[in-house]
Amino acid sequence: MKMNRDMNNDINNDINNDTFGLYLHIPFCQGKCRYCDFYSVNFEREIVEEYIHFLKEELRIYSSLLNNEKKGKPVMQTVYFGGGTPGLLTARQVAGILELLSRDFTLSPSAEISLEVNPSSLTEDKIRDYRRIGINRLSIGVQSFNDRELSFLGRRHDSREALEKIELASQYFDNYSIDLIYAIPGQTLAEWEKTLKQAVQLSPYHISLYSLQIEKGTPLAAALAAGEFKKTDDALDADMYLLARQVLTANGYEHYEISNFARKGYQSRHNRIYWEFTPYLGVGAGAHSFIAPERFWNHADLFLYMEKLKAGKLPVEERIESSKEEMMAEMVFMGLRLLEGVSLTEFYDLFNVKLNEYYAREIEKLKLQGLISVGDERIRLTEKGLLLGNLVFMEFLP
Repeated sequence: MKMNRDMNNDINNDINNDTFGLYLHIPFCQGKCRYCDFYSVNFEREIVEEYIHFLKEELRIYSSLLNNEKKGKPVMQTVYFGGGTPGLLTARQVAGILELLSRDFTLSPSAEISLEVNPSSLTEDKIRDYRRIGINRLSIGVQSFNDRELSFLGRRHDSREALEKIELASQYFDNYSIDLIYAIPGQTLAEWEKTLKQAVQLSPYHISLYSLQIEKGTPLAAALAAGEFKKTDDALDADMYLLARQVLTANGYEHYEISNFARKGYQSRHNRIYWEFTPYLGVGAGAHSFIAPERFWNHADLFLYMEKLKAGKLPVEERIESSKEEMMAEMVFMGLRLLEGVSLTEFYDLFNVKLNEYYAREIEKLKLQGLISVGDERIRLTEKGLLLGNLVFMEFLP
């Protein structure tokens, strides 16, 4: 197998014995939702089998690259099957990937192994079999418990099916999350509150909330341009976010990241890797990786991805090396997404720079605006800062 020499050197030097997370992109869907801009293609069984073959080939290459005779292999703490709709894979297909990971990588015995699923393609047999083969966390794409809203978003399930599948998941999994979308055009504050209360009643271990973003090139963007609906105004969007904080924290959920809430002990370990400046490897078409000081990503084209691997090459489209200043900025604005904020000590240990001195001007400006607070140990967003996070993050861009 032909290797990329520079990639080999960089991975061996930069990841070494660090713990890291693995993301696997499964780009197949039964049909694309109106708001989705992630890379995906229509589900076809024959192509899925071929894709999994090459996904495994990519993993084998990285297994070889990560092997260090003196220090061994880094410990994989989390595995995340994202998409697309990974829940379209059979348990046999997922099990084959997990068997390869156990054989060719160092997979922590306590690894969090997550799989994204949609209610429309989930069955009790699948839920049971996913649990049996080693998946220990499900992420369920519910998005809403309101049928009008689900139809607007282009989802393939209704509220009854969502409730049914969550109940089934609770019978087999002791760790699962649900995703909800708010600020859907036409959605009222009362309707959003009803969805939140329904979620609380179901008592999932983790809830992720996302304000609907209408991305360029999606069917929703075309419908908006055609005047078919009006975007939710910013004031209502903010009210919905604050209501969610109020309802969920009052019902035992810890607000630990801008968009995420969890019961004690159930924060998403994989997602924390992104926010904590920890290395992660992404495999599959369109997947992104971060191994400091580099970010690199694969071709977001299923057939080009497979052609590269067939030729014995890694399917990397581009690699970007960050400067020290860029990495410092990224650690700050990614870390500020966490409610606990950024550790001044950890920042200094990584960069040999005092965060509150290097960014003294930016910090003073944001403190005066009431957007951040600075203590002896950490810098974090205020409640006002949570609503205006993007404005805060922009201050730290180099």
